[in-house]
Amino acid sequence: MVAITVPCTIDQIPLVKCPKAANAAVPTVDLSAPGAAAAVADACRGVGCFRATNHGVPAALADALEARAAAFFALPHKDKLEHASARPFGYGSKTIGSNGDVGWLEYLLLAVGSSSVQASSLPPSLREALEEYTVALREVGGRVLELMAEGLGLDRSALRRMVVDEGAGSDEMVRVNHYPACPLASGVTGFGEHTDPQIISVLRSNRTGGLQIMLRDGRWVPVAPDPGSLFVNVGDSLQVLTNGRFRSVKHRVVAPEARKDSRLSVIYFGGPAATQRIAPLPELMRDGEQSLYREFTWGEYKKAAYKTRLGDHRLGPFELPKPSPPPSKNPPAPITTAAARPSNRRRRITSHKCTS
Repeated sequence: MVAITVPCTIDQIPLVKCPKAANAAVPTVDLSAPGAAAAVADACRGVGCFRATNHGVPAALADALEARAAAFFALPHKDKLEHASARPFGYGSKTIGSNGDVGWLEYLLLAVGSSSVQASSLPPSLREALEEYTVALREVGGRVLELMAEGLGLDRSALRRMVVDEGAGSDEMVRVNHYPACPLASGVTGFGEHTDPQIISVLRSNRTGGLQIMLRDGRWVPVAPDPGSLFVNVGDSLQVLTNGRFRSVKHRVVAPEARKDSRLSVIYFGGPAATQRIAPLPELMRDGEQSLYREFTWGEYKKAAYKTRLGDHRLGPFELPKPSPPPSKNPPAPITTAAARPSNRRRRITSHKCTS
């Protein structure tokens, strides 16, 4: 994820085959409901993401950020480049990372430190809106992490303290993606398929669709936009911390077609400190349960992930061989033939009606 100064051409951006499918039935969780913890856990075990309602982020904050971000992206390209700072953070266009991934988008990628956005080079109005909105998103992230832990039967602070608690030294980012309508083709990749490497990500978009998720059976399905809700994704690190109970969700974005409104999304990424040990939580492991992953730190995984392409299976090198099932204690029953089984019964012959 690197800020760039030279955009690629359209013929370098891959097309996406978009099968006609109904919008994905992403689970919806009311964060204020009494059963929210169980609902969050069920969604993370199943799809790997959910739509959060009653999240507490004022609509005015989201609307203000959307308007100011849209104004920024409407600036001439050279003016936006003036706001690009040292890599990997700043403004970028079409190139995603340094390993060859491209998409029909432009973006701002910014670090979050001490609950404020490190964006001193941005226009003051946009910086202020980003800071206020990011503070609100961090709070949602902390509440969601508490619900995840509760749903797993853990202490409510078990996950939160890795990311948003004071002194965690966490690695957090906020990303603003702008996908203009593509006039040259349909099905153009906006952001290629990937999973998020962090613990969680929290996304909000405008009313323009394009987000798709991969279901467990390998089908890609669209996710209907909902500006009033937030979408929470399980990240790779959370998959490891739960020893595969929660699964990170693969997702992508297809750019809007000609004459459609641009898509604008804001994503908060909650990652732990670079030295944080990432391994299945001991208090979660059952007797005799073996880890599916070798232990690593967030810094090690982040470094490895940023050397890969978006669509690579980033957790692959960290997976351990699946343990063989223990041998059965009871010997198998001897196999006998029908002829060897004596019987004094007279065999009854009946007719069966065949159906197809």
